[in-house]
Amino acid sequence: MTDRLDQLDYYTLLGLSTDANADQIRQAFHRFALRYHPDKYLRSDDADTLRRANQIFSRGAEAYRVLLNPEQRSLYDVGMEQGQLRYDPERTDRAPRSGRVSAEVTSIRARPFVKKAQRAMKSQDWSAAQIMLKAALNHEPQNSKLQSMLEEVERELRK
Repeated sequence: MTDRLDQLDYYTLLGLSTDANADQIRQAFHRFALRYHPDKYLRSDDADTLRRANQIFSRGAEAYRVLLNPEQRSLYDVGMEQGQLRYDPERTDRAPRSGRVSAEVTSIRARPFVKKAQRAMKSQDWSAAQIMLKAALNHEPQNSKLQSMLEEVERELRK
């Protein structure tokens, strides 16, 4: 008999659409945790129920961690298109990285801001991305790639 848990992708498990942003993922996991946290089942005399609650909650926590990490989420999405329902950190076929700017940033002080901006953009948190890009531009004001990213973010904010 197949385990129903093994037939669920992370989005379905947490009740999300595939284009969910970071806030939606956090909210979905909070709802999930309220329902499936093993502490709810500690008083149960049934060891199988507690074991199953641990299994379900562990899978949900795994989904949460992967979906909130932009690189892991990209890899997961590629794997999901190929029928893999769980994240495999050993995958060798990496997802293409789009908009990777950190290699073009020369200031070591600007790089953390650029990385945070990219994560915010991936999760469509345009306000946070704008703040991070402005901070990066304080360290590298002549970087045209950062300027164009900021313009893109500001276009999104005006929508």
